Amino acid sequence: MKRFGKVKWPLAGTAFVVLALAAGTYGWLRTSLPDYSGTRQVAGISDTLEIVRDARAVPHIFAATRDDGYFGLGFVHGQDRLWNLEMTRRAAHGRLAEAIGSDGLGTDKLVAALDIEAIADRTERAYSPATRSAIHAYVAGINAALDARSGALPPEFLLTGVTPERWEDRDVSRVAGLLTLGFGDWRDELLRARLLPAINCDALRSLFASPADSSPVTHPEASQAPGASAADTCGAVALKPVKTASTELLPFGRALPASNSWAVAGTRTASGKPLLANDPHGPLTAPADYYPVRIVGTDFELVGASRPGVPGFATGRNRDIAWGITDVMADQTDLFIERVDPADPTQYMTPTGPQKFVTRTVTIPVKDKAAERIVLRYTAHGPVLSDIDDEAARLMREQLPPGHVVALAGVDFPRGQPIMEAFASIATARDWPEFERGIASFHFQHNFAFADRSGTIAMATAARIPRRGGDGFLPAPGWDARFAWTGYAYPQETPRTVNPASGFVANANNRTLIGNRLYDSTAFEPGWRAARIVQQLGTAKRADREAMRRLQLDTVSAQVAAMKPILAAMAPATTDGRAARDKLLRWNGDMATGRAEPLIWSAWYRAAVSALLEPKLGALAKDYLGSTRPRLERLLSGEGGWCAREVCPALAARALDTAVKDLRGQYGDMAGWRWGDVHRVRFKHDIFSHLPLIGTHLVASPAASGDATTVNAGLSNLWGDDPYADVYGARYRQIVDLADPAQSLYMIAPGMSGNVLSPWFGHLAEDWATGRYFPLTGSTAELRKVSVGTLTLTPR
Repeated sequence: MKRFGKVKWPLAGTAFVVLALAAGTYGWLRTSLPDYSGTRQVAGISDTLEIVRDARAVPHIFAATRDDGYFGLGFVHGQDRLWNLEMTRRAAHGRLAEAIGSDGLGTDKLVAALDIEAIADRTERAYSPATRSAIHAYVAGINAALDARSGALPPEFLLTGVTPERWEDRDVSRVAGLLTLGFGDWRDELLRARLLPAINCDALRSLFASPADSSPVTHPEASQAPGASAADTCGAVALKPVKTASTELLPFGRALPASNSWAVAGTRTASGKPLLANDPHGPLTAPADYYPVRIVGTDFELVGASRPGVPGFATGRNRDIAWGITDVMADQTDLFIERVDPADPTQYMTPTGPQKFVTRTVTIPVKDKAAERIVLRYTAHGPVLSDIDDEAARLMREQLPPGHVVALAGVDFPRGQPIMEAFASIATARDWPEFERGIASFHFQHNFAFADRSGTIAMATAARIPRRGGDGFLPAPGWDARFAWTGYAYPQETPRTVNPASGFVANANNRTLIGNRLYDSTAFEPGWRAARIVQQLGTAKRADREAMRRLQLDTVSAQVAAMKPILAAMAPATTDGRAARDKLLRWNGDMATGRAEPLIWSAWYRAAVSALLEPKLGALAKDYLGSTRPRLERLLSGEGGWCAREVCPALAARALDTAVKDLRGQYGDMAGWRWGDVHRVRFKHDIFSHLPLIGTHLVASPAASGDATTVNAGLSNLWGDDPYADVYGARYRQIVDLADPAQSLYMIAPGMSGNVLSPWFGHLAEDWATGRYFPLTGSTAELRKVSVGTLTLTPR
């Protein structure tokens, strides 16, 4: 789940921390740390429950029943991630602003407009008894952890004045409803609407993924039948130009590259049994949004990555199967420009005539201010986004004639958001048919890699995909029937690949299918990670856990080899430029920390893109580059007209001269340049990272290999204030060996605890950066020998 936006903290917050430490209250603040050892009576379990935290403080929960195991999961989440739980729960209630002030108001308005409460109500009605019971046990565990607390609250609560509140069962369904915030690419549609008046349609399309991109596909054996043609949204609505960049935006409504996952059949492994690997990517935060855990019972076991706020495992294994996830990068939403009826402003125009806006009034409490009363409007497409989102309001105000509003389609969910039903079913699945039935209720867009002990491997795409009349590229006119939706293609038509002849399945956010418009989008990754994975797996003959580890940590960029002809055609004017070009031509694309070439490459990429885009886009280039990494090889080939084909090499050469001149000014002689000196990990905390003195010392900032195009991804915002810092990557990794599941491997970064005072807050950052893993196995007796604490819970 995405974070809920930046919170600005006043100098008083810094003063509070400094004074507290100066006054000798550090010891009192440490009473906010939970007890990992002892015995405690609790209500809500059927038998004794043991939580043994291994040498890395990862909890192993030994339970008599599944529900007791979910109770234990809620309990450890409540101990280690209390601030995250509270903020997630408040966000799901639309009550962030009540806790943190106006900075939470934008999220609260979206939650209100999407009517998360109604989605939660519909979600709950569809639960099976087993799912309902698991949720109840999990929530009881969170509340038991709250009841067990003593001493100070974690520092975030003290800084904000927030008090954690008890959970209720429906909160889990509300949290599931928050997934709606992440649906689709409507934020990118708003961005494209800003860019279009400055360029033309061809240039705009060249900045985003295209069906013409050469890339492996996720389901190469699936039907390649072309879909129906789509109405072109480029030019469908007249848009006025804007010249200034947007202000800081909420992190919702945008498809972000996230994850690698693959499964290898026994025909390609040393053991004869499958291997499955998964590393979900996202912003590198402290703590991570994942939380590894192991739950063990007499007849069940669950191991993998849980998400605080829900009793489910996004990726992991049980005793029979393993699974991993990646984003499909599907386009699940559209923006529609609605024309207000000039004769009656309470109505808007549809293809069949005027129709009344549906309205609803909500009141949002705001800390230290009067509550905000908001009238929400809805059209047949969905909520009127321009009433509650600053960026959509800017489109309405600056780029459209008076009498228009912007509505968001694809967020209604008439049957709720049953992600918990899917996760509960996955957890008990024993084979592919049971797993496939389990993900049938998954509405969010994921590719699921699958493997089981019987030898089956599979890749399943699960997503709620609209049948749209338009191409979904830009906001469409709501009064034009050509762009209307005609329903959804979920779930019967979602593609599956089971036991392919290749002996492996893989996805790295690359294209789902070729020639099927239903699953096309402009958000797919270029395929460099996928190409490297497919290349390596295609030659595997006796793969084992170590081979999977090497592939997860692989830092060779396939993009470098593809761009060698462009490099060879360049003729830099300076001695340093020519030396840098020659280095890049001899280089194999390995983004290793000890090499100079990755730094030269990144600086050149940065300079070349700026030289291509800024002359035409001006300040708007900042908007685009703040969220997107353009496909430089396409732009330098002359696509989109960013440079004439005959002068592109000269522009690229000048950019390299500029880049190495800047690098020499910053870092001295080329002989001393090292990628790892500048590509260091920045684990960001919601609050403390924004405080002077404290923010830069919370967690180690280890040197990191890789870049945006390598399997071991380490994304930087090349056009930001800290252009080479590693801010986005694989915060969780797993390698599951179906021949010996107990020896499977895991890693989380930067640590287990969410409390900045805990020794387990950032203890794994260096191990993660250097490619180490740990197992999650052992009996209670074995684990106690190395544990950092054993907590025994008994029924009250």
